[in-house]
Amino acid sequence: MIAVKRNRLIYAGVTVCVLCAAVLFTVLDRGEDTVRYHQHLEQPDESELGEKPESDGLVTHLPIIEIDTTKAGVYQKIPGKAIMDEQQNAVIGEETGENGETEIQARLRTIEAESEWHDSEDEADNESDILIHIRGNSSRAFDKSNYRIKLTEDNNPLQKKSLPLLGMEESADWVLHGPFLDKTLIRNYMWMNISAEIMGYAPNVRFCELILDEEYMGVYVLMETVEVSESRVDLTQYEAGDPVMSYMLHIEPKAELDRSVATFSFYAKKLEPERQIEIAYPGRQDLTREVKEYIQADFSEIEKAIYSDEAGSDPDFYLEYLDERSFVDYYILQEFVGNNDMFQASTYFYKDVRGKLHIGPVWDYNNVLDNYTTVMPAEGFLLSQNGFYSQLMKSERFVNRVISRYRELRSGLLSEEYLRTYIQQTESWLGSAVERNYTVWGYTWDWKQIPMYERRRPETGSGETFADVNPASYGEATEDMISYMVRRGDWLDDHIESLRQYCQTSKNAATVFD
Repeated sequence: MIAVKRNRLIYAGVTVCVLCAAVLFTVLDRGEDTVRYHQHLEQPDESELGEKPESDGLVTHLPIIEIDTTKAGVYQKIPGKAIMDEQQNAVIGEETGENGETEIQARLRTIEAESEWHDSEDEADNESDILIHIRGNSSRAFDKSNYRIKLTEDNNPLQKKSLPLLGMEESADWVLHGPFLDKTLIRNYMWMNISAEIMGYAPNVRFCELILDEEYMGVYVLMETVEVSESRVDLTQYEAGDPVMSYMLHIEPKAELDRSVATFSFYAKKLEPERQIEIAYPGRQDLTREVKEYIQADFSEIEKAIYSDEAGSDPDFYLEYLDERSFVDYYILQEFVGNNDMFQASTYFYKDVRGKLHIGPVWDYNNVLDNYTTVMPAEGFLLSQNGFYSQLMKSERFVNRVISRYRELRSGLLSEEYLRTYIQQTESWLGSAVERNYTVWGYTWDWKQIPMYERRRPETGSGETFADVNPASYGEATEDMISYMVRRGDWLDDHIESLRQYCQTSKNAATVFD
């Protein structure tokens, strides 16, 4: 029998709307049509599966992931949880395992066969030994943890093993995202899928329900990690001794020292405070001094060009260095959803030896659409002066492409009708899984029961209270998200042409906006 903790909360449903099919999109680098797999479109909902079988375990139409940390008959503590200074509302460290471990060995099994009920009492479809730790930045402190998982060969934690979990391409590296601050549960799922339709590759995602050490933990999203492979970010593979190479980087608040590089933006203070650039590819085993020096020099050359005075004399200079389409689409997506992580955290870049610098893939939409702990306004350009975009917006060509592409997307994938339908249909497909999730996490509807770092905080001077900005029900959480999305889209519709203020050459524009 699965243990369930905390109080029960009944899910308020939403109107069922039907989408007819997944959308075709073009993967720009490969030039081929690819179908993005939308789980809620491809898999039957509860009403289509017939009578629900009786069982002492969990029975659900979602895939089930079970993790068992037992060692010598005792459950282990999973390392990585944030140690908080409650008075300062700040992270001051991370918990380790009982013997100082930063990750522990455990066992994972999945019950995931398509188009049927899943019963936790059934035989596993996939199973593996794993290494696991709690991941994230601010989310490390949340009650509902996010996990990084590495599949390994049985009894050999040093040897990775790849499996095609929940129908995704096989890999050894995965993330289990536990929506917590996002009380709609769907932001990462929805916007990863839509981003893929717009930009090409974005990590694939699948809803599931998690059982950890025989305790039901609610709705999770299994996500591909951002990594270089044929099915993820397809770059020319590095071979030892290559004088030039493909690489992938990302900006984070915390970077591992042996993988970090101090590029031009660091020395010129173009990065946000306490941000660093970390090499995501080549992997740690290939990061010789020569490799790091090459990547540092190559990326610095691009940064120097982007931040140079050349932007004033030749605004289209960036075409020599950057993949324009990726920077246009990435900006529109992040501006539309108000993702303040852009150039702050979870911001990836990659460059193949065959081409220019791309921005992406996207990562981490948990805080978008005004779901950050502090309020994000629905009005104003929130990100147009972040990072490289402060320079790119000086180009009339770039701004015109942003405006044109935005108008195109607002008639399709970013239209209010499409987005509303996507939300309603996804939530309808989740069905009773939402209610089950809140039998565990329903206490969070009362903002007084959660610490400051797990709440949304009202904007200073707005007159709003904690009760105003923290939803008290699932329906309210959904409506808050939709309301912000509609207001944000309406404002951008009316003002997107105003981006031209950044590329005009008048003295006033140079004084105000540079």
